[in-house]
Amino acid sequence: METQVLPGIGPTLAERLAARGLETLEDLAWFVPRGYDDLRDAVRLAAAEPGPRVTLVATVTRARYTRFRRRYLEVGLEDGGARATVRWFNVHPSMASRFARGARVILSGALRHRDGAFEMANPDLLGDADDEATSARLTLRPRYGEVEGVAPAIVRKAARTALERVAPRLQDGVPPDIAARLALPPLAEALRGLHDPPADLDDAETRALRDGDSPWHRRLAFDDLFFLALAVLRRRHERRRLAAPPCAAPAALADARAVLPFALTGAQERAAAAIVGDLAGERPMNRLLQGDVGAGKTAVAFVAAHAALAAGRQVALMAPTEILAEQHLRSIEPWARALGHRAALLTASTPRGVRETTLAMLAAGATGLCIGTHALLAERVGFADLGLCIIDEQHRFGVAQRVRLRGKGDGAPHLLVMTATPIPRTMALTIYGDLDVTTLDELPPGRTPPRTRICHGARGRAQIVGFLKRKLAEGARAFVVCPLVEPSYEPGVDWADATTTADHLAEALAPFRVGLVHGRVPAAERDAEMARLRRGDIDVLVATTVIEVGVDVPEATVMVVLDADRFGLAQLHQLRGRVGRGGGEAFCLLHTRASQGSERLAILADTCDGFRIAEADLALRGPGEVLGVRQAGLPKLRFGDLLAHGELLREARREAEALLAADPALAAHPATHNVLLERAPPYAGDGG
Repeated sequence: METQVLPGIGPTLAERLAARGLETLEDLAWFVPRGYDDLRDAVRLAAAEPGPRVTLVATVTRARYTRFRRRYLEVGLEDGGARATVRWFNVHPSMASRFARGARVILSGALRHRDGAFEMANPDLLGDADDEATSARLTLRPRYGEVEGVAPAIVRKAARTALERVAPRLQDGVPPDIAARLALPPLAEALRGLHDPPADLDDAETRALRDGDSPWHRRLAFDDLFFLALAVLRRRHERRRLAAPPCAAPAALADARAVLPFALTGAQERAAAAIVGDLAGERPMNRLLQGDVGAGKTAVAFVAAHAALAAGRQVALMAPTEILAEQHLRSIEPWARALGHRAALLTASTPRGVRETTLAMLAAGATGLCIGTHALLAERVGFADLGLCIIDEQHRFGVAQRVRLRGKGDGAPHLLVMTATPIPRTMALTIYGDLDVTTLDELPPGRTPPRTRICHGARGRAQIVGFLKRKLAEGARAFVVCPLVEPSYEPGVDWADATTTADHLAEALAPFRVGLVHGRVPAAERDAEMARLRRGDIDVLVATTVIEVGVDVPEATVMVVLDADRFGLAQLHQLRGRVGRGGGEAFCLLHTRASQGSERLAILADTCDGFRIAEADLALRGPGEVLGVRQAGLPKLRFGDLLAHGELLREARREAEALLAADPALAAHPATHNVLLERAPPYAGDGG
């Protein structure tokens, strides 16, 4: 039902609400406050201290609306000799009538002190301090997210009214016995408590409400996490009912050991053995292989590919970039050839004649292993007998793309997805709970993590140039990474760009040679520049994040990242992993324009443990940013926080598992079934 049915909401306000995503009454009912102003915290202006959220009482001395340059209302306040000027911008002139001279008002907002007086901009007007009814009714006043062009009072009233209208038809999908066991209130009660908290809450209850830890908050968070767990577990259950092409190859691991030019680590051995065992079964393998930078995922993927190929099946290995696909081919093709397998590359840059030959041989089953990019998803790409799909850097692909690749085989081909971005355990169990997770938790012998140093400001930039000169003179090769390709002319965006940096370094580092690659350079030119660095024809390669994955230049021992605070921790850790791959000492210099230490960057200087870094990245940026792309087919979290609600998440998963064990089809729980269908359609599995 549209918001225009509410009193006081006409077409204009309805349009503004819709722009904020509040199109229906249900949207308003779920638009819970982001905070609360407690009138019991109100202080007189004379006793107030500056701060980001201050609730104060003062007397109005003047009110004036002006249209000079900017439209704003200016109100003067006074109390016990203290004075304040308050301004509301872009408001209607009629607002001035709410500030009669001599009236005592209650305001809440950011309070600053300048030139002997206080100032506030766009604070919330909580009411008339002399109105007993106002004081009683507004002991706790909800504070909502801003809706541009709609006064906070209108949003408050609209949300409360909308809830009362939709409450009778709200579907509460959490079974009553589960809610009772966890002492969680019913859904409608939780929403009422948040939109219109009772005035008789004691201090502890008020504190919990303002901290977002009330039973009402927990109820909504549990609701999110419970249905997320249900969606993941049902998807896992449905996938296990599918049939996969068996790929039994008991000698696969021994065969691979015979051709690999290095010994597998214990972690690689365990991972490979588990995967070979999975492939022999008739249920489709759905396994996530995660390992830190340099942990050896490619070798494990080769063992998996050989097992499928030895069983007479075909294998598709998909990577997100041409650089990474080509790197996989360079690594895997000699090993595969030694065991009698034919490998091919298929990307957007594959010449037409080669492409046609490759497609024909794949369709005929003459080529067993095809390594490629999104080009593998093209309709013309077909396999005679696809048994295994391997997807590298899987977080860069959506579920629909996994489904499409697996759809090129009969039944449900086995699936191995890999990531070099370690995923915190909480995230792995939740977002990838339908996958079996295998972790490579040790590095190959001789692999030494780079020494990481943070460089600050202009002085740090000069230090980096000096360091590069010394290391290049010793025979080192280096990467220099920038956040931009070319200079930006947007206000406030003056970050380092690869084009300007390459020109500057070519002059500053002469006679050493500097190359340049970025996403706008054709793939053939990028490959040629990489080859030049590998051969030693250039000494420094300036780049954007196109080198984040798939670049293997063992001779490179120095990584410089300019404006490093523009990147996520996990991304910086990936870039750092591009150097020192040939053994020996390696260095990573992270430059920031800040004059003092950065808490984020200090984490990288402190550890090379990708899992610790992933946990820190999760804490700093939240799950959505860390994952990059939310997993399609899973409910969106509105209130649940995978980091803050760890224990609640575990409870939600336990309850979801128990419910599905007792009622797999949710036949006895129609409300739960309906809500799950609504939030995660279709929940019977995506086949991918």
